Amino acid sequence: MRLNVVPAIVVTGMLLSHSAHAEEALRLEQAVRAALDNNERSRRAPLRVDQAEGQLDRARGAFFPTLTAGGMGQFRLREDRSGRNTTSSGTITLSQPILAASAFPAYSQASHQLESERWTAVQEKRSVAFDTARAFMQTLAAERVFDAAAQRLERAQANLQNAEARAAAGLASVNDATRATLELASAAREVATAEGRVGTAYLGLAFLMGRPIAPSTIGGPPALAPPDRTTRAAESFETNPDDQVRAALDRRPDLRAAHERTEAMRASAKEPLYRLFPTLSASAQVRVLPDPLPTERAHEESATLNLQWNIFDAGFRYADRRARVAQAESQALEESYLRRTIDNEIRVALVSLKAAREAFRIADEAIAAAEKSSEETEILYRQGLARAIELTDATARRYDAEVTRASAKLSMEQAYLELRYALGLGPVDDGAVK
Repeated sequence: MRLNVVPAIVVTGMLLSHSAHAEEALRLEQAVRAALDNNERSRRAPLRVDQAEGQLDRARGAFFPTLTAGGMGQFRLREDRSGRNTTSSGTITLSQPILAASAFPAYSQASHQLESERWTAVQEKRSVAFDTARAFMQTLAAERVFDAAAQRLERAQANLQNAEARAAAGLASVNDATRATLELASAAREVATAEGRVGTAYLGLAFLMGRPIAPSTIGGPPALAPPDRTTRAAESFETNPDDQVRAALDRRPDLRAAHERTEAMRASAKEPLYRLFPTLSASAQVRVLPDPLPTERAHEESATLNLQWNIFDAGFRYADRRARVAQAESQALEESYLRRTIDNEIRVALVSLKAAREAFRIADEAIAAAEKSSEETEILYRQGLARAIELTDATARRYDAEVTRASAKLSMEQAYLELRYALGLGPVDDGAVK
């Protein structure tokens, strides 16, 4: 029984298409920039900064004067003593705070909160960029597995043709053709599974990028350019953990944001104590009468100095102080915990990268041995010196080695990305994340 060979033709066409469109391959830097431009998470980050700037402007307003204009008009059914039915007046009032002690910690809190939101926006963009980079690497790994499955399918078809020819010539048993048929079915199943994973990976990458990825062929996924620079950096990265930890503590935007939040809460905790001071303000008013009576003035000016001192407010200020101090201390502990977490993340990432790099080296060496074994077994089978089961096993081991290598390479690249994330860097060195 011969299986349908259409899948192999489709696979071969897709592989050729990838080669033909190599110059149009999507690069990692392009994918990250597209995500930063289109993904809602990235676009939302600056809006939080705008909101914090508005809060700072509002806190700053406590130091500036206010100018208010008002008017009044009255109509009477009966005339007054002067024979008028209508009267009107207008006022302009200028108020200037002179001493409002609680406004100072409120302004400091808003200022630190703004800095926190700026660093949080950078961190959010970093998260989007790294999520996109991870999806990019996973999609490439899925493509590598798909290519390995396609090559296995091609070898299985060639082996089936060879087994059938040998069986027809009486040089091998019919069982060899049966085993080759089973291998072909297994290879076709792997192709279908790998193709589904590739399609799913591309959909996930397109979702993060915020735009569809145009396929290079009808019904086929587009090709991705391998991030060779990232791979080389992962293979050669060496550093002193202590130096990297110190640099990361100054660089990590999430830690900077946490520090600013701590300072904002500490400033907020001071505000209740500033309510112990009196508030002092001045105001000036001009009142205008468009149609004054002989006994009235057309305009009248006045100035007022206002002093208010809330000596006892039923203990509200001390209750607020206690609650805000606890909040500030809790935030300080979160900041301390984040510092220790960053230290641990960097050291774990370095160990993981070293292990992944060694695993990739071993997997890369195993590929050469598996390819050599497969080719030698195929030659021996054609010469009648090897059995069909040995050829099937050699083909399967070669495929397993190729899948293992793809997985090991993905693990190494992901370990390097996680190290860059822990160090407070972007997924690529192009300054896209700011």
